[in-house]
Amino acid sequence: MRVRLHELLNVFANSSASTRPKRMFQGGREIDNNYLGCHQLYRRFGKDDLLENRLIPARIKCINTSVNWSKHSKPWDVIFDTPDMGYCQILVKNLPTELPKENTAGAKLHNFAPEHKPEDNNYSHSEIVTFKEGIKMTGNFDLPSTVKKEFRTIISDRSVILTVPK
Repeated sequence: MRVRLHELLNVFANSSASTRPKRMFQGGREIDNNYLGCHQLYRRFGKDDLLENRLIPARIKCINTSVNWSKHSKPWDVIFDTPDMGYCQILVKNLPTELPKENTAGAKLHNFAPEHKPEDNNYSHSEIVTFKEGIKMTGNFDLPSTVKKEFRTIISDRSVILTVPK
């Protein structure tokens, strides 16, 4: 029901057949990392990523997940160039923290937070970045399998499907 309601509300959303909205262009605007817990992050996904109106955890990317930020975009902006894809939202405050939950001896705690990484044609572009014991992870790194599994499950459980792929 919730998915269908969002589809009806978004019937007039932009697609790649129309002109890119002005809000999407960076246009000299600076990086803005003033996220609030109530802000939404939008993520696109394909048919193979969905099972019975739920994101398949194993199909969710764990490292530097690309999202759009509600402060600077509309939900459907995330599929502007790929209109056949679906999109979902998750609140910033619902991103995983302190993983793994069962902290066995020697396990390092991982947290996840959004970081604004604007692109010329998508000012709202952000990534969910990883912190290990408070230090931002960069470059080529891997996550422990327990952290990956918990991250994917949490993102799947806390995401709201707004539109399913065509």
